[in-house]
Amino acid sequence: MRHLHFTQSLEPLHGGGLASSTVTLHRQLLDLGVHSTLCSTFGEAPQRLATHALEFHRVKPDFIYYAPELRRNVKGLVSDAEVLHGHGLYVGTNYLFGREARRQRKSLVYHVHGFFEPWILQRSRWKKLLVHWLFEDGNFRQVRLWRALTNKEAGQIRACGIRAPIVVVPNGLALEEYPERPSSQASIETPWIPNLTKRGPRLLFLGRLHEKKGLDLLLRAWASLRAECRSWELVIAGPDERGYLSRLQDLARSLGIRDQLLFTGAVTAEPKKELLRSADLFVLPSRSEGFPMSLLEAMACSVPVIATSACNFPDITSAEAGWECEATMESLRQALAIARHAGEKERLQRGNNGRQLVARRYAWPSIISTLLQACSDYC
Repeated sequence: MRHLHFTQSLEPLHGGGLASSTVTLHRQLLDLGVHSTLCSTFGEAPQRLATHALEFHRVKPDFIYYAPELRRNVKGLVSDAEVLHGHGLYVGTNYLFGREARRQRKSLVYHVHGFFEPWILQRSRWKKLLVHWLFEDGNFRQVRLWRALTNKEAGQIRACGIRAPIVVVPNGLALEEYPERPSSQASIETPWIPNLTKRGPRLLFLGRLHEKKGLDLLLRAWASLRAECRSWELVIAGPDERGYLSRLQDLARSLGIRDQLLFTGAVTAEPKKELLRSADLFVLPSRSEGFPMSLLEAMACSVPVIATSACNFPDITSAEAGWECEATMESLRQALAIARHAGEKERLQRGNNGRQLVARRYAWPSIISTLLQACSDYC
Protein backbone atom coordinates (compact mmCIF):
# COMPACT_ATOMS: atom_id res chain seq x y z
CA MET A 1 0.00 0.00 0.00
CA ARG A 2 1.40 3.41 -1.03
CA HIS A 3 0.96 6.12 1.62
CA LEU A 4 1.12 9.91 1.20
CA HIS A 5 1.22 12.24 4.22
CA PHE A 6 0.49 15.95 4.07
CA THR A 7 0.81 18.64 6.71
CA GLN A 8 1.09 22.42 6.82
CA SER A 9 4.83 22.85 7.45
CA LEU A 10 7.93 21.14 8.79
CA GLU A 11 9.37 24.38 10.21
CA PRO A 12 9.66 24.54 14.02
CA LEU A 13 7.61 27.73 14.27
CA HIS A 14 4.89 26.81 11.79
CA GLY A 15 4.76 23.05 12.27
CA GLY A 16 5.67 22.54 15.92
CA GLY A 17 4.96 19.13 17.40
CA LEU A 18 2.68 18.35 14.47
CA ALA A 19 5.67 18.46 12.13
CA SER A 20 7.87 16.39 14.43
CA SER A 21 5.35 13.58 14.85
CA THR A 22 4.48 13.52 11.13
CA VAL A 23 8.13 13.34 10.05
CA THR A 24 8.86 10.59 12.58
CA LEU A 25 5.89 8.50 11.41
CA HIS A 26 6.98 8.93 7.78
CA ARG A 27 10.55 7.88 8.60
CA GLN A 28 9.38 4.82 10.50
CA LEU A 29 7.26 3.68 7.57
CA LEU A 30 10.25 4.03 5.25
CA ASP A 31 12.46 2.08 7.67
CA LEU A 32 9.95 -0.78 7.54
CA GLY A 33 10.04 -0.79 3.74
CA VAL A 34 6.60 0.80 3.37
CA HIS A 35 6.11 3.19 0.44
CA SER A 36 5.64 6.65 2.00
CA THR A 37 5.78 10.22 0.69
CA LEU A 38 5.53 13.38 2.80
CA CYS A 39 4.34 16.75 1.46
CA SER A 40 4.31 20.15 3.17
CA THR A 41 4.91 23.83 2.55
CA PHE A 42 7.79 26.12 3.55
CA GLY A 43 8.33 29.85 3.93
CA GLU A 44 11.99 30.87 4.07
CA ALA A 45 13.71 27.57 3.27
CA PRO A 46 12.85 23.86 3.05
CA GLN A 47 13.77 21.83 6.13
CA ARG A 48 14.90 18.62 4.36
CA LEU A 49 14.24 16.44 7.40
CA ALA A 50 13.67 13.14 5.62
CA THR A 51 13.97 11.34 2.29
CA HIS A 52 10.89 11.28 0.07
CA ALA A 53 9.75 14.54 1.69
CA LEU A 54 8.56 17.19 -0.76
CA GLU A 55 8.33 20.81 0.38
CA PHE A 56 6.63 23.51 -1.69
CA HIS A 57 7.10 27.27 -1.28
CA ARG A 58 3.97 28.90 0.09
CA VAL A 59 2.58 32.37 -0.54
CA LYS A 60 1.57 34.93 2.06
CA PRO A 61 -0.25 35.04 4.39
CA ASP A 62 1.52 32.16 6.12
CA PHE A 63 -1.51 30.98 8.08
CA ILE A 64 -3.33 29.66 4.99
CA TYR A 65 -0.38 27.37 4.05
CA TYR A 66 -1.08 27.54 0.33
CA ALA A 67 1.60 26.71 -2.25
CA PRO A 68 0.90 27.31 -5.98
CA GLU A 69 3.51 24.73 -7.04
CA LEU A 70 1.81 22.14 -4.88
CA ARG A 71 -1.49 22.92 -6.60
CA ARG A 72 0.16 22.18 -9.95
CA ASN A 73 1.55 18.85 -8.70
CA VAL A 74 -1.20 17.58 -6.42
CA LYS A 75 -3.05 15.57 -9.10
CA GLY A 76 0.00 13.42 -9.84
CA LEU A 77 0.91 13.03 -6.18
CA VAL A 78 -2.55 11.76 -5.30
CA SER A 79 -2.65 9.51 -8.37
CA ASP A 80 0.56 7.78 -7.20
CA ALA A 81 -0.83 7.10 -3.70
CA GLU A 82 -3.39 4.63 -2.41
CA VAL A 83 -4.00 6.16 1.03
CA LEU A 84 -3.68 9.86 1.92
CA HIS A 85 -2.94 10.91 5.50
CA GLY A 86 -3.91 14.42 6.56
CA HIS A 87 -2.09 15.71 9.66
CA GLY A 88 -3.89 18.73 11.11
CA LEU A 89 -6.90 20.66 9.83
CA TYR A 90 -8.15 23.93 8.33
CA VAL A 91 -5.21 24.85 6.05
CA GLY A 92 -4.36 25.01 2.36
CA THR A 93 -2.73 21.59 2.21
CA ASN A 94 -6.01 20.03 3.39
CA TYR A 95 -7.90 21.99 0.73
CA LEU A 96 -5.67 20.80 -2.12
CA PHE A 97 -5.23 17.16 -1.11
CA GLY A 98 -8.80 16.75 0.15
CA ARG A 99 -10.29 18.10 -3.07
CA GLU A 100 -8.09 15.85 -5.20
CA ALA A 101 -8.82 12.81 -2.99
CA ARG A 102 -12.54 13.36 -3.62
CA ARG A 103 -11.98 13.77 -7.35
CA GLN A 104 -9.95 10.56 -7.59
CA ARG A 105 -11.99 8.73 -4.93
CA LYS A 106 -8.92 8.00 -2.83
CA SER A 107 -9.14 7.03 0.84
CA LEU A 108 -8.38 9.74 3.40
CA VAL A 109 -7.04 9.11 6.91
CA TYR A 110 -7.28 12.12 9.20
CA HIS A 111 -4.83 12.44 12.11
CA VAL A 112 -6.43 14.91 14.53
CA HIS A 113 -3.36 15.85 16.67
CA GLY A 114 -5.38 17.72 19.28
CA PHE A 115 -7.41 19.90 16.89
CA PHE A 116 -10.65 18.77 18.54
CA GLU A 117 -9.54 19.89 22.00
CA PRO A 118 -12.23 22.30 23.34
CA TRP A 119 -9.68 25.10 23.81
CA ILE A 120 -8.62 24.78 20.17
CA LEU A 121 -12.17 24.50 18.80
CA GLN A 122 -13.16 27.77 20.46
CA ARG A 123 -10.28 29.76 18.95
CA SER A 124 -11.15 31.57 15.68
CA ARG A 125 -14.45 29.72 15.65
CA TRP A 126 -16.02 31.71 12.80
CA LYS A 127 -12.96 31.09 10.59
CA LYS A 128 -13.22 27.36 11.21
CA LEU A 129 -16.93 27.42 10.31
CA LEU A 130 -16.02 29.14 7.03
CA VAL A 131 -13.30 26.58 6.29
CA HIS A 132 -15.73 23.74 6.99
CA TRP A 133 -18.13 25.23 4.48
CA LEU A 134 -15.37 25.75 1.91
CA PHE A 135 -13.72 22.31 2.05
CA GLU A 136 -13.40 20.50 5.38
CA ASP A 137 -17.02 19.24 5.42
CA GLY A 138 -16.33 17.63 2.05
CA ASN A 139 -13.05 16.20 3.33
CA PHE A 140 -14.74 14.80 6.46
CA ARG A 141 -17.18 12.88 4.26
CA GLN A 142 -14.22 11.42 2.35
CA VAL A 143 -12.34 10.28 5.48
CA ARG A 144 -12.43 6.49 5.80
CA LEU A 145 -10.45 6.30 9.05
CA TRP A 146 -9.75 8.73 11.90
CA ARG A 147 -6.64 8.38 14.01
CA ALA A 148 -6.89 9.51 17.62
CA LEU A 149 -3.81 9.86 19.80
CA THR A 150 -5.70 8.94 22.99
CA ASN A 151 -9.04 7.47 24.07
CA LYS A 152 -10.00 10.97 25.18
CA GLU A 153 -9.39 12.27 21.67
CA ALA A 154 -11.47 9.43 20.21
CA GLY A 155 -14.33 10.68 22.38
CA GLN A 156 -13.80 14.22 21.09
CA ILE A 157 -14.05 12.94 17.51
CA ARG A 158 -17.32 11.19 18.27
CA ALA A 159 -18.61 14.32 20.04
CA CYS A 160 -18.27 16.17 16.72
CA GLY A 161 -20.82 13.80 15.19
CA ILE A 162 -18.29 11.69 13.25
CA ARG A 163 -19.33 8.06 12.76
CA ALA A 164 -16.44 6.74 10.64
CA PRO A 165 -14.05 4.19 12.18
CA ILE A 166 -11.48 5.46 14.69
CA VAL A 167 -8.17 3.86 15.60
CA VAL A 168 -6.35 4.97 18.75
CA VAL A 169 -2.63 5.16 17.94
CA PRO A 170 -0.34 7.33 20.10
CA ASN A 171 2.76 9.08 18.89
CA GLY A 172 5.87 6.98 19.20
CA LEU A 173 9.56 7.53 19.61
CA ALA A 174 12.70 5.74 18.42
CA LEU A 175 14.38 5.17 21.76
CA GLU A 176 17.67 4.20 20.10
CA GLU A 177 18.00 7.84 18.98
CA TYR A 178 18.17 8.82 22.68
CA PRO A 179 20.99 6.69 24.11
CA GLU A 180 21.39 6.72 27.86
CA ARG A 181 24.12 9.15 28.85
CA PRO A 182 24.98 10.93 32.08
CA SER A 183 23.91 14.55 32.36
CA SER A 184 26.53 16.83 30.86
CA GLN A 185 27.72 20.20 32.21
CA ALA A 186 29.13 21.19 28.80
CA SER A 187 27.90 24.38 27.17
CA ILE A 188 25.19 24.06 24.52
CA GLU A 189 24.92 26.09 21.32
CA THR A 190 21.52 27.80 21.04
CA PRO A 191 20.31 30.56 18.70
CA TRP A 192 19.90 33.27 21.35
CA ILE A 193 22.57 32.11 23.83
CA PRO A 194 25.70 30.96 21.93
CA ASN A 195 27.19 29.07 24.90
CA LEU A 196 24.46 28.05 27.32
CA THR A 197 26.17 26.87 30.50
CA LYS A 198 24.38 25.24 33.40
CA ARG A 199 24.47 27.47 36.50
CA GLY A 200 22.48 25.27 38.88
CA PRO A 201 19.54 22.84 38.93
CA ARG A 202 17.61 23.34 35.67
CA LEU A 203 13.88 23.39 34.97
CA LEU A 204 13.29 23.15 31.21
CA PHE A 205 10.37 24.04 28.96
CA LEU A 206 10.71 23.11 25.30
CA GLY A 207 8.06 24.09 22.77
CA ARG A 208 6.57 27.00 20.83
CA LEU A 209 6.20 30.27 22.71
CA HIS A 210 2.43 30.44 22.40
CA GLU A 211 -0.47 31.30 24.66
CA LYS A 212 -1.82 27.74 24.73
CA LYS A 213 1.44 26.43 26.22
CA GLY A 214 0.63 28.06 29.58
CA LEU A 215 3.94 29.86 29.97
CA ASP A 216 2.23 32.76 31.74
CA LEU A 217 1.01 30.25 34.36
CA LEU A 218 4.55 28.88 34.66
CA LEU A 219 6.12 32.30 35.22
CA ARG A 220 3.56 33.23 37.88
CA ALA A 221 4.01 29.88 39.64
CA TRP A 222 7.81 30.21 39.46
CA ALA A 223 7.65 33.72 40.88
CA SER A 224 5.60 32.49 43.83
CA LEU A 225 8.42 30.01 44.60
CA ARG A 226 11.18 32.57 44.06
CA ALA A 227 12.69 32.31 47.53
CA GLU A 228 13.00 28.52 47.68
CA CYS A 229 14.01 28.12 44.03
CA ARG A 230 16.65 30.84 43.97
CA SER A 231 19.43 28.37 43.09
CA TRP A 232 17.44 26.98 40.14
CA GLU A 233 17.32 28.33 36.60
CA LEU A 234 14.34 28.18 34.25
CA VAL A 235 15.28 27.60 30.60
CA ILE A 236 12.57 28.29 28.02
CA ALA A 237 13.50 26.84 24.63
CA GLY A 238 11.44 27.31 21.50
CA PRO A 239 10.57 29.65 18.64
CA ASP A 240 8.72 32.89 19.26
CA GLU A 241 5.22 32.84 17.78
CA ARG A 242 3.68 36.17 16.80
CA GLY A 243 5.69 38.22 19.29
CA TYR A 244 4.66 36.24 22.38
CA LEU A 245 8.26 36.36 23.64
CA SER A 246 8.04 40.08 24.41
CA ARG A 247 4.89 39.51 26.45
CA LEU A 248 6.67 36.82 28.47
CA GLN A 249 9.69 39.06 29.03
CA ASP A 250 7.46 41.91 30.22
CA LEU A 251 5.63 39.53 32.59
CA ALA A 252 8.94 38.18 33.95
CA ARG A 253 10.18 41.71 34.65
CA SER A 254 6.95 42.65 36.41
CA LEU A 255 7.22 39.49 38.57
CA GLY A 256 10.88 40.19 39.39
CA ILE A 257 12.21 36.90 37.96
CA ARG A 258 13.82 38.05 34.71
CA ASP A 259 17.30 37.16 35.99
CA GLN A 260 16.21 33.53 36.62
CA LEU A 261 14.98 32.98 33.04
CA LEU A 262 16.96 31.99 29.96
CA PHE A 263 15.30 32.15 26.53
CA THR A 264 17.23 30.12 23.94
CA GLY A 265 15.15 30.23 20.76
CA ALA A 266 14.36 27.11 18.74
CA VAL A 267 16.73 24.23 19.54
CA THR A 268 16.76 21.15 17.32
CA ALA A 269 18.70 17.99 16.53
CA GLU A 270 21.64 17.13 18.82
CA PRO A 271 21.62 20.43 20.78
CA LYS A 272 18.00 19.72 21.70
CA LYS A 273 18.91 16.29 23.06
CA GLU A 274 21.82 17.77 25.01
CA LEU A 275 19.50 20.41 26.45
CA LEU A 276 17.02 17.73 27.52
CA ARG A 277 19.78 15.66 29.15
CA SER A 278 20.96 18.73 31.04
CA ALA A 279 17.57 19.24 32.72
CA ASP A 280 16.73 18.20 36.27
CA LEU A 281 13.02 18.69 35.60
CA PHE A 282 10.96 19.17 32.45
CA VAL A 283 7.71 21.13 32.52
CA LEU A 284 4.82 21.41 30.05
CA PRO A 285 2.14 23.71 31.55
CA SER A 286 -0.17 23.61 28.50
CA ARG A 287 -3.80 24.60 28.38
CA SER A 288 -4.36 22.28 25.42
CA GLU A 289 -2.40 19.49 23.71
CA GLY A 290 -3.03 16.46 21.55
CA PHE A 291 -0.21 14.15 22.56
CA PRO A 292 3.00 16.17 23.03
CA MET A 293 6.20 14.73 21.62
CA SER A 294 8.26 16.89 23.97
CA LEU A 295 7.10 14.80 26.94
CA LEU A 296 8.15 11.58 25.20
CA GLU A 297 11.53 13.10 24.35
CA ALA A 298 12.11 14.29 27.90
CA MET A 299 11.24 10.87 29.32
CA ALA A 300 13.46 9.17 26.74
CA CYS A 301 16.29 11.27 28.19
CA SER A 302 15.40 10.04 31.71
CA VAL A 303 14.16 13.47 32.83
CA PRO A 304 11.22 13.56 35.30
CA VAL A 305 8.33 15.63 33.95
CA ILE A 306 5.63 17.96 35.22
CA ALA A 307 2.61 18.19 32.91
CA THR A 308 -0.95 19.45 33.09
CA SER A 309 -3.91 17.13 32.61
CA ALA A 310 -4.55 19.02 29.33
CA CYS A 311 -1.46 17.23 27.97
CA ASN A 312 -3.51 14.01 27.91
CA PHE A 313 -0.74 11.86 29.37
CA PRO A 314 -2.10 10.05 32.46
CA ASP A 315 0.70 7.47 32.15
CA ILE A 316 2.96 10.00 33.86
CA THR A 317 1.15 9.42 37.14
CA SER A 318 0.56 5.68 36.82
CA ALA A 319 4.22 5.03 35.88
CA GLU A 320 5.53 7.49 38.51
CA ALA A 321 7.47 9.25 35.75
CA GLY A 322 6.72 12.71 37.14
CA TRP A 323 3.86 14.81 38.45
CA GLU A 324 0.55 15.83 36.88
CA CYS A 325 -1.38 19.00 37.73
CA GLU A 326 -4.14 21.20 36.38
CA ALA A 327 -3.60 24.13 34.03
CA THR A 328 -3.87 26.71 36.79
CA MET A 329 -1.20 28.76 38.50
CA GLU A 330 -1.90 27.31 41.95
CA SER A 331 -1.93 23.66 40.84
CA LEU A 332 1.26 24.18 38.85
CA ARG A 333 2.89 25.92 41.82
CA GLN A 334 2.09 22.94 44.05
CA ALA A 335 3.51 20.46 41.52
CA LEU A 336 6.72 22.47 41.17
CA ALA A 337 7.11 22.66 44.94
CA ILE A 338 6.54 18.91 45.35
CA ALA A 339 9.01 18.07 42.57
CA ARG A 340 11.65 20.36 44.03
CA HIS A 341 11.25 18.96 47.56
CA ALA A 342 11.28 15.37 46.26
CA GLY A 343 15.07 15.39 46.23
CA GLU A 344 17.58 14.33 43.61
CA LYS A 345 17.25 10.60 44.31
CA GLU A 346 13.49 10.54 43.72
CA ARG A 347 13.79 12.71 40.61
CA LEU A 348 16.37 10.29 39.19
CA GLN A 349 14.07 7.35 39.87
CA ARG A 350 11.11 9.05 38.23
CA GLY A 351 13.30 9.91 35.25
CA ASN A 352 14.28 6.24 34.89
CA ASN A 353 10.63 5.25 35.20
CA GLY A 354 9.82 7.58 32.31
CA ARG A 355 12.42 6.03 30.03
CA GLN A 356 11.10 2.55 30.85
CA LEU A 357 7.58 3.74 30.07
CA VAL A 358 8.65 4.96 26.63
CA ALA A 359 10.36 1.64 25.92
CA ARG A 360 7.32 -0.33 27.07
CA ARG A 361 4.43 1.55 25.49
CA TYR A 362 5.65 4.06 22.93
CA ALA A 363 8.17 2.21 20.76
CA TRP A 364 7.33 2.45 17.05
CA PRO A 365 7.06 -1.17 15.81
CA SER A 366 3.79 -2.00 17.59
CA ILE A 367 2.37 1.47 16.90
CA ILE A 368 3.07 1.22 13.16
CA SER A 369 1.60 -2.27 13.03
CA THR A 370 -1.69 -1.07 14.56
CA LEU A 371 -1.96 1.85 12.14
CA LEU A 372 -1.15 -0.20 9.03
CA GLN A 373 -3.66 -2.88 10.01
CA ALA A 374 -6.38 -0.24 10.44
CA CYS A 375 -5.54 1.23 7.02
CA SER A 376 -5.78 -2.23 5.51
CA ASP A 377 -9.15 -2.85 7.16
CA TYR A 378 -10.86 0.45 6.33
CA CYS A 379 -9.04 1.97 3.35
